[in-house]
Amino acid sequence: MRLSRARRAVGGSPFGAALGALVLAATAVLSLNVSATAQPAPLDWIKNGTFRDPLALGWSCDGEFVQTGQVVEGRPTGQNYAGCTQTVPVVPRTRYDFSAYMSGSYTFVTITGTGTGTGEVTRWADGPNWKSLYVDLEIGDVRDVTVTFHGWYGQGPFQVNRVWMIGPIYHNDCEFPTAAPGSPTPSASPCMPFPSGPPSSPGGPTPPPPTR
Repeated sequence: MRLSRARRAVGGSPFGAALGALVLAATAVLSLNVSATAQPAPLDWIKNGTFRDPLALGWSCDGEFVQTGQVVEGRPTGQNYAGCTQTVPVVPRTRYDFSAYMSGSYTFVTITGTGTGTGEVTRWADGPNWKSLYVDLEIGDVRDVTVTFHGWYGQGPFQVNRVWMIGPIYHNDCEFPTAAPGSPTPSASPCMPFPSGPPSSPGGPTPPPPTR
């Protein structure tokens, strides 16, 4: 009698049956070789976008520039608009948050080669106050874009303090498969893989999102 009662206490009641089914389901989940993980955290992909290092580290510039601390001042002339350019790696078919913090006479930031067929993307401002020039940047089937900041011919000097390009931001249907330890390599994801670390400050903290 005692033995039969013990057996009933474990599996003979509806609660015991439900508990047993739950344990079996959890075991099945843990035994899967592949699971989907959350999207990786976006990173800043602009090299020396903080201007903590000399301007030539990461940027190719044409014209007169003066760097004081983390502020770069461009001084256009009648024949030169004082521009700096950088090629930035991107992941095809994703998005990036782009922003440049600038001030001065006719200040521009331009992104070319996005692969979307819409031509270059440009934001500009004019005046002595610092402004955040924001772009919600859509990427087509390309693996790099060109970022340029500059002033305008014959105008006064301009200043730039920070350039962000944070991403990639994947579409909502993207999931990244991972394999359990010792299991076979997971099947390919329909999404482009997350790239290796950015070219500047690898492993460093990600800056706060730009002000829109």
